[in-house]
This record gives sequence, structure tokens and C-alpha cells, in this order.
Amino acid sequence: MGKPIYVELAEKLQQQIASGEYPVGSTLPPEMSLCEIHGVSRFTARAALAALQRQGYVTRRPRIGSVVLAREPRGMFSVQTNSATDVLRFSSSADLHLVSTEDVTADALLARELGCAVGETWIKVSTFRDSPDTKVAASWTDFYLRPEHRSIVPLIGHKRGSVWDFLNELQQRPIDRIEQTVEACKIPKEAATVLGVPVKSPALRTVYRLYREGAQDRFYVAISLYPEGRFKLSQTLTRER
Repeated sequence: MGKPIYVELAEKLQQQIASGEYPVGSTLPPEMSLCEIHGVSRFTARAALAALQRQGYVTRRPRIGSVVLAREPRGMFSVQTNSATDVLRFSSSADLHLVSTEDVTADALLARELGCAVGETWIKVSTFRDSPDTKVAASWTDFYLRPEHRSIVPLIGHKRGSVWDFLNELQQRPIDRIEQTVEACKIPKEAATVLGVPVKSPALRTVYRLYREGAQDRFYVAISLYPEGRFKLSQTLTRER
């Protein structure tokens, strides 16, 4: 299957920016001009420009247009974590944006991911984070919340703070343990569109299972995708003596 048309257009514009045809500080042609030049729909032109913005090539300004910021993708978002506190601090340091919410029932595959029983009901909240410095989309995260925590869903992406902040206020029981699983993966379509990368492009996939103080059941689970070149996680590990 070929690339979506908007991805092909975005890549062509990237090449033109890199070659200097559209230098830093200049503006790209407006949507209607792109439609005429490249023979695409306005929807395709708009999606291509949005992808360039998410990748840090351009910023879109009212009454001005898409202004070129860089000839290459902006720098990655880098985080140093040595403890559960550091991981939680990262979740508060980047802006979180809501994409969608839905109730899901865990099948065998999801139950294995979440560490729960088949048939359990969860609230799935899909989000993305952008870098606080560049505003480039840095990661995609699906949060899986228990039904009794439904009251915090309207806060996600609308009130300043992280999911664990909202849950901590609701429960008054701090998180003291995080289980983390990391693997390579390919970006699925929904996340690729938001992150502005090709479908099935390489990424890092991390599953975080968070536990409250004194509890054995998972408080909530977060599954994050970090596209290639957007995010760097550094850890320092010491040997037990």
C-alpha cells in the first residue's frame, strides 16, 4: 500500500525546504495554491501543512500563513529518568492534548497488556504530547482508566496537569511503583496522522503500569509511542550491593 497523498506532499515540501527553495523565514504557498500546484484537494494540502507543523518545519500564523522555522526537523525532546518520580515529572512537563475517549472491554491481547482479566471494562483516553520548547508532537499515549475514575476524563487535555495529578487528587493515595515494558514497534494509522509521520514508521513503545501506595491492583495503565527522532529517554542504573 502506498503512502497517503498528504504524506507525499509533506515530504515534497520538506525536500523543497531542505534545498532552500523555501528558506527559513519565508512562507509556504497557501492551501489553495498548493492545491493548484500539486493537483490535490484542500483537505490534502491542509493535512500536509499540519504534518509539517507537528514535525517542527513550520509554524502557522493567522493572516500570514505557514512560516518556515527550520530546514530539518526540530530537536528531539530529551528526558532523564532515574526513578518513578522522574517518570511522573516528565508527564507533567509536556502539554497533553486530548484526541478521543471510549469505553473498551479487554480482550485477551489487551488484558495481557494491562495485566487484567479478560472482560474487564476500561476507559481508553487517547492523547498526544508536544515538546514544551518546539511544540512538535513528541509522543502518543493511550491511558486506560478504571470506570470509577471517569470524573477525571473531562480534565485531561483541558486542565493544566497530568493524569496522575488528577487521580492523586481524587484518591489521595500517591503512586509509589511503576512497571515499565519497552519494545520496538511500528506507528499505527491514528497515531501517525497526529504525529505527522508515515504509517508503520519505526517507534519505541512503552507500557507503564502504575500502582498506588499499599495497593496490588493497577491504578491505571499508559501505553506510549515515541516516533523515531522525536524523543530520547536516558536512565542511570546502579548495581545493588
